Amino acid sequence: MDWIYSLPNWLFFILCCGATLLFSLVGLVWLRPWVKSHVASYPEHNDLVSYFLGSSGVIYGILLGLVAAGVWSNFQALSGQVDGEATITAALYQDMATYPQPYRRLYQQELKAYVRSVIHQDWPAHNRGEVPQESSKILRSFKNHLFDFIPPTPRLRVVHEQAINQLNELLIAHRLRLRGDQANLPELLWWVIILGALINVAISWFFVSDDIIHQIALTALIALLLGSLLFLTAAMDNPFRGGFSVDASAFESVLYEMVNY
Repeated sequence: MDWIYSLPNWLFFILCCGATLLFSLVGLVWLRPWVKSHVASYPEHNDLVSYFLGSSGVIYGILLGLVAAGVWSNFQALSGQVDGEATITAALYQDMATYPQPYRRLYQQELKAYVRSVIHQDWPAHNRGEVPQESSKILRSFKNHLFDFIPPTPRLRVVHEQAINQLNELLIAHRLRLRGDQANLPELLWWVIILGALINVAISWFFVSDDIIHQIALTALIALLLGSLLFLTAAMDNPFRGGFSVDASAFESVLYEMVNY
């Protein structure tokens, strides 16, 4: 189902709502004659269907609410990790200004190359659902060069120790970002969510009413509600993919400061 993240949000929304709407209306028109022919008392039958729809709706609502909350929490956490990684990179770049030449130029050039790689290579790879590798190579090269430096003065030794601590934080943030691309819902859970939506729509087919217009309208509203909730969950499930995703604006801001200040 990765192809859905190549669609614009408006088209993906229409696809989700259209699929649930089509399923609900086709099922209602197909099953309605059979249900009416087998029901003796409309009020008693509708009360029974209402009970089952209410029970199913509560169970499904709890499940979908927990899933949506978890997906949103993961989205926010990953967005915060990206901002943290960019902030640490900017702070580390500023610390490199205290190093003597030619180390200062070498370290700052490598950090610029790292940020450019994140923007121009990592994010397109994230959007394709791939794990990027180029920025990791640049970061490892920077680490090796920084560890080779021997501070000549006590003051620079303190700065160097702080820079190494920040580098370790950057390595952790970088690793968390790469792993965050794979923290989406398992396929089995998606099947359960979709099946639950279809079951709730199917239960509504068993209502019996002489006014078919109102019944179709109510069934369509239930289908649109479930379709929109499925769209929202899927749109946030992969934080780096689709129209609703974490972008590289934090790193673009850092690169602008590196180039202009």
